[in-house]
Amino acid sequence: MLAVLTASLATAAFAASCPNGAELLKNNTPLADLCPKGFGQFNPGSISQAMQAQPNNVAMVVAAAEQAGVPTNLALAVSYHESEGFNSCAGSDTGVKGPMQLTQKTARSLGYNRDINEQNIKGGMAVLKQAVDACGAINYTCLSARYNGSPRPGEQAGWARGVQRADPQVQNNPSLLAQACTTPANKGGTD
Repeated sequence: MLAVLTASLATAAFAASCPNGAELLKNNTPLADLCPKGFGQFNPGSISQAMQAQPNNVAMVVAAAEQAGVPTNLALAVSYHESEGFNSCAGSDTGVKGPMQLTQKTARSLGYNRDINEQNIKGGMAVLKQAVDACGAINYTCLSARYNGSPRPGEQAGWARGVQRADPQVQNNPSLLAQACTTPANKGGTD
């Protein structure tokens, strides 16, 4: 009960810190427009560096988490880990891409187009909400099985470790988000 209350308070505090996120989520920006060089893997640097480099995606992840009822710190940890720093141009050989690393099949099953940046975030948040409802917000192994969904145990374990490392860094340092949300946004509404 205390963990749920703490997560709810953290979500409320973070959401108020990125007021432009809900407005940015209304856009429909094709990932292809954001990623003219294609999709790949990146070195995100620290969470702080990634948040400052991708303020619009951070703001949208915060807003989507608030709208979905997902703890914001967890949503940010998942997006940071999944997309190597909130990066719209992240992709892998498995066919996932975007800030929440959705497959086309998963996005479509939820009524989203994963090739639209904002819908990628909202679709990822819908998947994360289902995982949190089933697992709680701190059972990273269970969350990995539901969000990451890889049939490879090593990949799921790596996901769980990565998100588990990132989550407290965000949760225990609200100034990170405050900094990111005051960074001037890039033109066009997305990073």
